[in-house]
Amino acid sequence: MAEKYVYKPISVPGGGFVTGFVFHPTTPNILYCRTDIGGNYRYDFEKESWISLVDHATDRDVWETYPLSIALDRQNPSYIYTMVGLYPNHKIAFSEDYGAHWIYFDSPIVDEKGNTATIHGNAPGRSTGERLVVDPNNSNVLYMGTMEDGLWKTTDRCKTWTKLTVAYPGKASERNISFVEIDPSSGGKGKGSTRIIAATNGQMGSPGNNVRGQSVYISNDSGATFKPLKGEPAPVIGGSKDYPGYVGQRATFIDKYLYISYAAYNIGWSNWNTYGCDTGLCYDGALFRFELDENGEVIEALDITPQNIIQPNYHDSEVPDRRVGYGISGICADPNHPGTLICSTITAKPDTIYRSTDYGLTWKPIMCGLKVGRIDFNVSYQKPKYNGNDSLIHWMSDLKINPFNSDMALFNTGAGIFMTKDLTRADKDEDVTWACCDKGVEETVHLNIYSPTAGDVKVIDIIGDYGGFVFTDLDKPAENTFANSNNDRWITAMNADYPDCNSNIIVTAARGNWTGKTKGGLIITHDQGRTWEQLTDPVGINNDLDELIKYLKVPNVTSGWTAISADGETILWELGLPIFASRIVYSKDEGKNWTQTKVYNSKRELITEADLEFKVMSDRVNPNIFYGFSDNKNGQGFYVSLDKGATFNQVKAPVGFPEVNLAGIDSKQDYEIRVESGKEGTIWMAMNEFGLWKITYDSSSNSFSGDRVSEPGDYIKRIGLGKPMYGSEIKTLFTSGTINGEYGFYRSHDEGTTWLRINDDKHQYGDIRSITGDPRVFGRIYVATGTRGLVYGDIVS
Repeated sequence: MAEKYVYKPISVPGGGFVTGFVFHPTTPNILYCRTDIGGNYRYDFEKESWISLVDHATDRDVWETYPLSIALDRQNPSYIYTMVGLYPNHKIAFSEDYGAHWIYFDSPIVDEKGNTATIHGNAPGRSTGERLVVDPNNSNVLYMGTMEDGLWKTTDRCKTWTKLTVAYPGKASERNISFVEIDPSSGGKGKGSTRIIAATNGQMGSPGNNVRGQSVYISNDSGATFKPLKGEPAPVIGGSKDYPGYVGQRATFIDKYLYISYAAYNIGWSNWNTYGCDTGLCYDGALFRFELDENGEVIEALDITPQNIIQPNYHDSEVPDRRVGYGISGICADPNHPGTLICSTITAKPDTIYRSTDYGLTWKPIMCGLKVGRIDFNVSYQKPKYNGNDSLIHWMSDLKINPFNSDMALFNTGAGIFMTKDLTRADKDEDVTWACCDKGVEETVHLNIYSPTAGDVKVIDIIGDYGGFVFTDLDKPAENTFANSNNDRWITAMNADYPDCNSNIIVTAARGNWTGKTKGGLIITHDQGRTWEQLTDPVGINNDLDELIKYLKVPNVTSGWTAISADGETILWELGLPIFASRIVYSKDEGKNWTQTKVYNSKRELITEADLEFKVMSDRVNPNIFYGFSDNKNGQGFYVSLDKGATFNQVKAPVGFPEVNLAGIDSKQDYEIRVESGKEGTIWMAMNEFGLWKITYDSSSNSFSGDRVSEPGDYIKRIGLGKPMYGSEIKTLFTSGTINGEYGFYRSHDEGTTWLRINDDKHQYGDIRSITGDPRVFGRIYVATGTRGLVYGDIVS
């Protein structure tokens, strides 16, 4: 049985890494983008918004939401292919209807055991060009580059594959391909393309000493043979010694010219596979123009790297061969204006877009930070005033010009998409205006979600990278994340807590931001998230905690987990990651004074081991009670504090409860635990294959009891509670999982005895991280995802 629901986003526009764009080259108004963990999108030109192509993906099939490449068929405009994967599933997805419906092909078999070529859309190197391409002159032929298993070719549209050899003379074939590019002019009607470019990470052709070998190879016989492309930039030797050498990032053809962008990522902690901006730092870059004759031989290799305008006299005295000190990544030609190109830097400070109208011989900057060009930050949290009065643009690895509109171009970032509609103003030396183009794109990773019982705030959202938002209007983006009085925001938090009796008070442990203008620690609000202040750190308790506190001040370091008592008077803080029992402190005066919590085993012996993973949660009614959860091996994973967090004592787990680790957070939060409001001692636990458990703690006997309330075989991943049905006092349960063999979202009005499905197969939203109901609106469900942002569902009247 199912009930009809309508689902809408609670919008955090953009927010994640968009890794590339593909326009259809011969049919107007066809544009796709790929993201690293949020699937592919198609752009709706009429509505000026993006349409997700992965809302059908279930949590079990989350591999569908990790695209590595997009390929379009020049002869069939409605066709789209995409490489998708997350171990152990590696597929090529194909749609005949612009991504509305999909079929899936296995990637090539790579060994006698039947293992298939690895595809992972969130792996290092995902920022480079397309690895899957359709021959523009023969729709049956596709080339596919993989990150571990080399280059492949199919002549029957992905049904069978042949492995191609891409090797430096005398060396083994390269395994890690960074992009594939085909020269459309090298074929014609009835004749497939002959000129294929394949870029590699240069590992197998290394001359030794971990120096990268040749990166880019060319084939002039449809992939039958490849040879090194002559004249590419030589490795810069003398600086950072780990894996020096340029790796091809992206390429484009104009007439007789081949343009290739390069970046070197030997940054001090890299390996052979770290050659994209997702590694954070970049050592150097270059842009080369290769003039090819009709046989594909290089006539001239010309270094056309745009001048460094950030440091005009850039020079590394120790390594004089360094060109600019950052990478070059995006490169695109305007087919309507021969000789016109745009390119982008990568990991420059700030990143810059250059434009050329003479085939790359000279360049002009058209965007550089906030000083060159104009940027309309129409997404509130992305405004400079919330980002240290600076531009948050980073990871600008791709940019594309609309082949049918020379004024329209896009570039990607680690925070979403930007578009211009007046690119040709640059011809008059006028400012080009870029604006956030994130409508419809929801790619943030939401870790935990809460709906308070009172106040203007309907949702408290804990989110990766951005810390958290509070929403008073579900249909309007929040103004900003958790920030201090200077509008400098904190970033990634793991959870939040508040007392039900006064949800104006919220505590969370947040990371300091990338700029260093906020520092990691425990923050608190007294006005339901409108303003925040940081509590004093628990310095001086012991040396280990003091050293950990110093580390928490490093930008982007996890500050831990927190809980607050039911009366709002006691705050517990578990510092750092992982969260250990040895790192718990408590305060009864909002951080003015801190004391270390003591944890005892069932024999009343003080636990002294430093690495006992331990997660604390508060009872929602009794202010004296906190619960502790750890590894439940041998039934030893349950703890209780009866003195407001001063001490925890181990209590025997309920009979038959699974022996799993309950203390995981972030990506290791496998099991969702909800302490029920309004009832002392009632805990709901979603235990995946072990089902849904209702646990009761009896303080009079100091004991836990509980039962699995779901049926054997049901898979319960997440659990939340909401307003009871009219006339009932039993809170509505909400879950995601598989019940009676059918995956979906469900609600129950009888504590899990029966379930009603409340979504359909078109609204699954991939990776489900947390679920809750609304205590004030019957039937409303909130779903925090790692794929499609934050959504809510209401009953259709």
